[in-house]
Amino acid sequence: MLFSYVYNELTMDDFHENVEDIYMITMKNSPKSEWTPPFKNNYDEYPEVKNGTSLVYFEKDKVRLKYNKETYTPTGVVVDSSFFKVFNFELTIGDENTILNDYEAIILSEDFSEKLFGDVNPIGKEVDFESPIYQGLHIVKGIIKTPSNSSLKFDVLIPNAGVPYGGWMPFVKLKESVHQNDFDEKIKRSNNNYPFAYPKLTESTTKTVKLKDLYFSNNFSRIKAFPIFSSGNRSNVDVLIIFILVILLVSILNFSNLQIVNVNSVIKNIVISKINGAFKKNIYYQKLVENIIIIILSVVILTITYNLILPYFNSFMNANLKPPVLTVLLINVSFLTLITGIGFIYPIISINRFSAVLNINKQQQLKGKQIIVVLQYALAVMLLISSIIVSKQLQLMLSKDLGFNTENIMKVKLYYPTTQVPMVEIGSEEKRSAHKKEILNKPEYIKNQLASFSGIKTVGQGRSPLDIYQIEWKTKQETLGFESFNTLVISTECQDIFGFELLEGRFFDKEIDNERWNRKIIINEAAKKYWDIEDISTATLDNIYWGKDYEIIGVVKDFNYQHLASKPKPLIISCTPYSSGYFIQFHNSKNQETIAQINEVFNEVNPNQPFNYTFLSDEIAALYQKEKRLSTIYIVFTVIALLISVIGLFTIALYDTQRRVKEVGVRKVNGATIKEIMFMLNKDFIKWVGIAFVIACPIAYYAMHKWLENFAYKTALSWWVFALAGLFTLIIALLTVSWQTYKAATQNPVESLRDE
Repeated sequence: MLFSYVYNELTMDDFHENVEDIYMITMKNSPKSEWTPPFKNNYDEYPEVKNGTSLVYFEKDKVRLKYNKETYTPTGVVVDSSFFKVFNFELTIGDENTILNDYEAIILSEDFSEKLFGDVNPIGKEVDFESPIYQGLHIVKGIIKTPSNSSLKFDVLIPNAGVPYGGWMPFVKLKESVHQNDFDEKIKRSNNNYPFAYPKLTESTTKTVKLKDLYFSNNFSRIKAFPIFSSGNRSNVDVLIIFILVILLVSILNFSNLQIVNVNSVIKNIVISKINGAFKKNIYYQKLVENIIIIILSVVILTITYNLILPYFNSFMNANLKPPVLTVLLINVSFLTLITGIGFIYPIISINRFSAVLNINKQQQLKGKQIIVVLQYALAVMLLISSIIVSKQLQLMLSKDLGFNTENIMKVKLYYPTTQVPMVEIGSEEKRSAHKKEILNKPEYIKNQLASFSGIKTVGQGRSPLDIYQIEWKTKQETLGFESFNTLVISTECQDIFGFELLEGRFFDKEIDNERWNRKIIINEAAKKYWDIEDISTATLDNIYWGKDYEIIGVVKDFNYQHLASKPKPLIISCTPYSSGYFIQFHNSKNQETIAQINEVFNEVNPNQPFNYTFLSDEIAALYQKEKRLSTIYIVFTVIALLISVIGLFTIALYDTQRRVKEVGVRKVNGATIKEIMFMLNKDFIKWVGIAFVIACPIAYYAMHKWLENFAYKTALSWWVFALAGLFTLIIALLTVSWQTYKAATQNPVESLRDE
């Protein structure tokens, strides 16, 4: 399972032909800005470009698809006719050479097609496509396959119908002989003279980034925020690789130990076979046949189990793995062959050195099982310590006070503005006037309706503190270029909803700060410190898009609006009275009657639209989904490693106690108690686990200390974590061994001393 996931991550986008030559064009407005899509979208005029294409992205939930009175919010992308020349997505239905020239066509992904139409053939079906800038009927003429290892995720592709879309992302496939750095130097200033930029982008930089590098990169957060991009975490993948290697090593050690015990129990048979003329190769062939039978049976069981568990694994990991059965068979055969092959090296070498004279009476035994048990348990203890610390860190992040109110706050979009009128009607003054009137009237109606509901405490508008975006700002005094800063847009009511703590100045005032384009802002402590502002009344900020002379009216205490891996960063808060995003604070938690009333208002204002909402506390929990998955994986595979180690220890205990049956019988006849005999048989195993604990602790401490460096807020590496892991492992080992030692200690000495 883990190998399938890791391999899928590490081969991201490899299905594209010459994927190393596919690049996205990006730009910075200034040296300190974040990378964004460029203004210029066509790079086909450069001779270094083999093929180029531009994708038009839409913000999350901005696209709606209607079919059979149902409304869906897919991830939609507008593409031009060169899309399939750059990207090698497979059309399972449709002709990739012609379909993108058909402006009434729409292409659905396999999964989304099944969601809309089930098992019915979708070709020829009409669907209504809506976005903030375009609306029209389309006919399903293609089905596209999006592999699990594609970093570009979409449900719907729309051929570019000549509408002047904004928000494009240009991709190019360079000729094989072209070097990336040479091409970057050539396009470096290609966006400097963009006519509609303000101010002139004299310091902008344009460059390429490989499609393959984009997935794991941490430098393109502004671009990867768009819904068509999926993002990977290389450190998490590395952790999973370590788990694969640890589980594999524990399995190899365990199998080797089992073979040592097995060989020791059949030494007499092996020696008799050699005395009666068996060659070494005959013994090796016998062991090889045994292994082949074991592998075949195991592969069948594993492959069936894998396919049964895969849907649940995909759901848990938020993945879409669908490896062919043959691939699964090959992976299982490879792993099992590796485990049995390496695990057999030591036993086979030892068999080769056996003395027939010594072993006819079992006077010679294979050594080394103690060392293997120590290594197994050292690895298991390391995993156990790691899983406890990861769980502690997750609990710290989930329970930490973020510095603003998150309880009983619903986040909901209550108003979908009417789609922009078609191009042919843009000149219609009547249409434009009606569209503007609707924009102004509906939000006011919604606010009045919500104010009448007794279950609602406060209503605000804007963006969530967890949904900030980046804009370029600089102080009036700065001579350098603009820099990207996190920006939050809210209405005046939101400060009461979120409970931001004011340190100096004032909050936004509904009477004087409620204009649509007011030039007053609030900053946090981190921003004040970053700009070294002593008196906010004398400092102003400039914005690269909205103009100059923004007045700072207040400073709020730093609050954690991002993942707790980092300390609060500089934040600019601006005010707007208009937004389709609403925050509704309840008097009581999640009042179902009030939610139903809000739903009625939504349906009245947005007929035939899906009503979706979330609570802010749930969004915060979702922010740590990756850590939750990692924590669960740690626990599950730590248990697996312990189980594998327990199997090995159980086998050794079974063998050793059976080998010492007569010794136990003699001791009992001479007056030894059950307690004394159990202590005698258990003490060696306890010693092995103790040595494993001593080895594991410093290694686990170092590894966890390095891992916690990724977080600004860290859990403590408490001594009790290590003690608990050691105690738990000891108890598991004692329970495993004591079962056998108790049976040996309570056996009738008459039975154990009988000699046939």
